[in-house]
Amino acid sequence: QKAVKAVTRELHFGKYGYIVEADIRGFFSAIDHDWLIRMLELRIADKAFLRLIKKWLKAGVLDTDGVVKHPVTGCPQGGVISPILVNIYLHYALDLWFEKRVKQSCKGKTYICRYADDFVCAFQFKQDAVQFYQEVGERLAKFGLELAGEKTNIISFSRFRKEEKTKFEFLGFEFRWGITLGGKDTIKRRTAPEKLRKSLKAFKEWCKIMRCKRLRNLFPKLIAKLRGYDNYYGLIGNYSSLSKFYDNVKKILYKWLNRRSQRRSFNRVEFDACWKRYGVPKPRIVESNQVQLHFDF
Repeated sequence: QKAVKAVTRELHFGKYGYIVEADIRGFFSAIDHDWLIRMLELRIADKAFLRLIKKWLKAGVLDTDGVVKHPVTGCPQGGVISPILVNIYLHYALDLWFEKRVKQSCKGKTYICRYADDFVCAFQFKQDAVQFYQEVGERLAKFGLELAGEKTNIISFSRFRKEEKTKFEFLGFEFRWGITLGGKDTIKRRTAPEKLRKSLKAFKEWCKIMRCKRLRNLFPKLIAKLRGYDNYYGLIGNYSSLSKFYDNVKKILYKWLNRRSQRRSFNRVEFDACWKRYGVPKPRIVESNQVQLHFDF
């Protein structure tokens, strides 16, 4: 949530009019080992430690056919040190270049926020956004990375052009300009529709696995999942999306519990009573009201 809140604050208070949203195609499998080691050598003098990282990068991977493959490029996405290596790689490939080259060449205010391989850039002037859009692909290609063209766009994004109803996505959230009930400008955030769909699909798969468990074992795990979802997506203004997820979760679980045998396990009244008995919490906003932003004009 910190990155999402940082973007919200910066765009709300900053003089920005354009957003460049970008997606790196197959990032984890495209990391160039030689470049990564060169980057690590800038800060790490321990040769033995560097040799261990090289061995870890080239360790065999067992594929679905039972064949062990030794990767030439890439970094294991679930690896223990992968998040650190990813940040190091993009720190040199993207962050420093943006700070030292892009900002210096732009005429207006600029901003970048990156979390792992997901990043978004904001610009005051359109020509600066266009220049960055034209150069960032070439910059990343130098390090073996490729932008997904269909997911890389320049978006007009300004409180003074709210009627355009433009939006962009970052870290599972959709951002757009709107107006509060009090008539003040604000950046509204909701769960990105595609992320919501994927979350519900993943929950269906979870229900298939858990449907035969005893209820006293199933419901505590369900409650933990819902709390985890709220802890991430429970930002101010997103209650509608939280409620949609919550209502669909309830429907999906009811459906799958009634597939445990040829006879129905519950009718609706019994299921609602069970839901209440185990104390399944309703959706909740976890973000403090103190960070809600608006302007007076």
